[in-house]
Amino acid sequence: MIHPALERITRCSRYGSRLLAAQPHLADTVAGLLDRACTREAMQAFLSEPPCADETVLDQRLRQLRQRVWLITTARDLAGAADLAEVTATYSTLAEVCIRAALDFHHAALAGRHGEPRDEHGTPQQMVVVGMGKLGGGELNVSSDIDLIYLYPEEGNTASDDPDARIRSLTNHEFFIRLGRKLAASLSENTADGYVFRVDLRLRPWGESGPFAMGFAMLEDYLMAQGRPWERYAWIKARPLTGSHHDELAAIVR
Repeated sequence: MIHPALERITRCSRYGSRLLAAQPHLADTVAGLLDRACTREAMQAFLSEPPCADETVLDQRLRQLRQRVWLITTARDLAGAADLAEVTATYSTLAEVCIRAALDFHHAALAGRHGEPRDEHGTPQQMVVVGMGKLGGGELNVSSDIDLIYLYPEEGNTASDDPDARIRSLTNHEFFIRLGRKLAASLSENTADGYVFRVDLRLRPWGESGPFAMGFAMLEDYLMAQGRPWERYAWIKARPLTGSHHDELAAIVR
């Protein structure tokens, strides 16, 4: 017999009713997890074990996690066991975990073909994914999209530590643009399993006409020369979710 909290979902949500009808095993899977909120550790474990063999498996795993988190959180919400703070914290954590997992996967795949992005001194560079708006403030709800900006600390080129490796080198700019597109697709493409989050990248400098990813120097030049008041206000809630050099970024946007 289906758990009463999940049965309530089938009466209140067409999406939930269709999900449980299409995947009846989910009712048994999550029934024993409804007494507590979804944790970051549990989400990370679901995505990492076993490791995703390829991009298709990654995208499916991300969507399966979204389905489970949705069922647990919605059931707890309808039962009065989850308050608003739990709901927004859970969905914000889900977004952060999925962004990190997808970014790590696609970075490794691209680096295997093109080498690691490095600055002029040979220091490896990582993408800094900045959460804006509700994600930046940790306030996502069940229907929220996620506003992201893709940055990286320094310009340079990709290179491999293996002198015998056969790679096609890219500029850091090209590498991180490709990485950003892969990340957005893994999160937002609507597959047979649905999507994880809708991704909105229009808060980046120059909006839709701007580069998909940019270095810190380009961001700084833009904010100093062209940044409009509302754009500066938008950075109040900005929160770096990945990468490093966060203090340097904070100094730029202050």
